[in-house]
Amino acid sequence: MIDDREKLIKMKKFIPYLLFSATTLHTVLGISPVIAMGCGSHANKSEVVCEKEDTDCQEKISASTIN
Repeated sequence: MIDDREKLIKMKKFIPYLLFSATTLHTVLGISPVIAMGCGSHANKSEVVCEKEDTDCQEKISASTIN
């Protein structure tokens, strides 16, 4: 019976640590996609100039701006 009480006390001490680590992990994983998206969105800021008749160039620019 004493062993059961000691186990219960240890579990009561362990539960807050478990909840804190789970919450921290959830927060870190939730922020990660925002950080990753922020790094790649501003890297390519150069302007490409196409000739009027160059449809391939214009299609590539329009495709890259959509993505």
